Amino acid sequence: MLQKMIRTPVAKLACVALFGLMAACASKPEPDRLVLLGDAQAAGDTAEQVAQARALLADPTVTGDLRADLGDILADAGQTEAALVAYRQVLTEASAATPPDYAYQIDLRARMAEIALAAGDKPRATEELSAAIRQVRIHLGADHPRLAPLLAFAIENDLDTARITEITGLNVGDALAESVERGRERTFAAASTRGRALGPEPDFDLVRVFFGTNRAPTIKRVAMVDGKPVFDPYKYYGGKHAPLATGSVMVSVPRNRAVGDIPKPSIFSFDRRPDPAKHVILGDMQVDATMAEFLANVRISLARSQRREIFIFIHGYNNDFPTAVERTAQLAVDLEIDGAPVLYSWPSAGSVFGYKADRAQITQATIDDLEHFLHVLTEQTGAERVNIVAHSMGNEFLVRALQEMADDERAVPSPFDQVVFASPDVDADDFIEMMNRVHGLARDMTLYASAKDRALQASSRFNKSGRRAGDASEPVLLAGLNTVDTTPGSTGGLALGHSDIFGAAFPDFQAITWLSLEPEQRCVLGKREGKTGTAWIFGTPRADYCDAEDFATAMTAVRRLGPDKALTELQSRALSGIGDAARWQSALRIVESLNE
Repeated sequence: MLQKMIRTPVAKLACVALFGLMAACASKPEPDRLVLLGDAQAAGDTAEQVAQARALLADPTVTGDLRADLGDILADAGQTEAALVAYRQVLTEASAATPPDYAYQIDLRARMAEIALAAGDKPRATEELSAAIRQVRIHLGADHPRLAPLLAFAIENDLDTARITEITGLNVGDALAESVERGRERTFAAASTRGRALGPEPDFDLVRVFFGTNRAPTIKRVAMVDGKPVFDPYKYYGGKHAPLATGSVMVSVPRNRAVGDIPKPSIFSFDRRPDPAKHVILGDMQVDATMAEFLANVRISLARSQRREIFIFIHGYNNDFPTAVERTAQLAVDLEIDGAPVLYSWPSAGSVFGYKADRAQITQATIDDLEHFLHVLTEQTGAERVNIVAHSMGNEFLVRALQEMADDERAVPSPFDQVVFASPDVDADDFIEMMNRVHGLARDMTLYASAKDRALQASSRFNKSGRRAGDASEPVLLAGLNTVDTTPGSTGGLALGHSDIFGAAFPDFQAITWLSLEPEQRCVLGKREGKTGTAWIFGTPRADYCDAEDFATAMTAVRRLGPDKALTELQSRALSGIGDAARWQSALRIVESLNE
């Protein structure tokens, strides 16, 4: 599968032109052709996919990641040479960047090796892989976590290791063993989900992300080091369905970044190499042999924590496995999860053209597996608190699994503390019907919606259906569901309104996840009465001292210190006159209001 590190957020968002709605994509190829390609992919019409992909590739405005995506379509259709030509064009474009982005080039070459190998051309695969390995050694360093998966790929697929040694100067077997050992040392060193180290504090957090997935492996043979398999988190899992599997991935997440950001090397920046202090990097990956092994590892993480909390994330459309792991790790750090962050990854194709194909994954088998996974996490781990959030199309899986849990007489009462539906790409009428059956499963349930959510507006047109549950133009208001309209607080960008929970509205999300605060206790929210209930409005605070930054400061203080110590600390800072005294004073008033 395409290395997701190749894609950048800018390119991914620009390709929402698939739905033909974003003015920012006007310079791209006609949206209708992209829609036709998506329809052909959903219908399994290979000939039409190839025809549309070739037509798009003939357009000189198609560059970068979109061209690589089209190359993947040709590769899947057996059009190997045309696919490699497309990738070579992207590589040439990337090589011309000043300064060169070697990490990007490495992933392009690795994908070219995969394409050549799939066509049976081992010599060409060897040459491309050797070039990638050589660039890692020279530009990223022999201790970089990207090296082991490339070396393992050579062994797994019986490539010419002598030729690789000749080009790279590395003995494949020895270099792989050394690289894997370093990765396992990093895993062992992580005493909890947040990295800790003796000596100076690092500029990044080391997070162990646990996962359950219905994705089928794309690798038939896995390299072994010291009798243990070496898994590549960037390409091990694909977009086909398989029985539920579990495991974990070590992820480094930089601390010096904006909340909600997933920084990585990009052709749009001047980063010459992935740096744990600057970029999200996936490292050592383990795949469990049994569910008992998964449970044992989760219990160990919980035992090492104080709060013993589990945070579950379900991703949306156009997310491959590594992208979903990255988002889960970012949330684990920004939410300071003290316990076990867990990803459920359904088999999204990870393609901007695959909307219909992704929707086709909403099957009873997948829903049943998710329900089983949630039962395991809530009933067999010993966690004291379990929160779950689904984003976009992931809500379709969650709400249906919750419906199954509600109908299960064996289910424990209120297994979840907080359930959050973020920008749900679910038909509003279906969502309302299903929600009426699941209220007893959580202490609170919250819906985040925006009238500026262009992705959901596009989905509604694309599906030829009515409104989506995440569209606040006509908000879903139900008893037992707290609806937060983020429209006034939505910030700019191509993803306008669709990811507010990861950005502008994140302080409110923190208040829910950390402290289980009811809407009435969150002064950052305004209030609007509707015919069928109350909508809470992010971006129109009820108090003049409660803007989003002040609220975030207050919530963080309570989370880290507890209510009483937070009051004492904020009082001290407000009176000291040191730093932003006004900020401390506002945060103090917010914490005081929690006790009123």
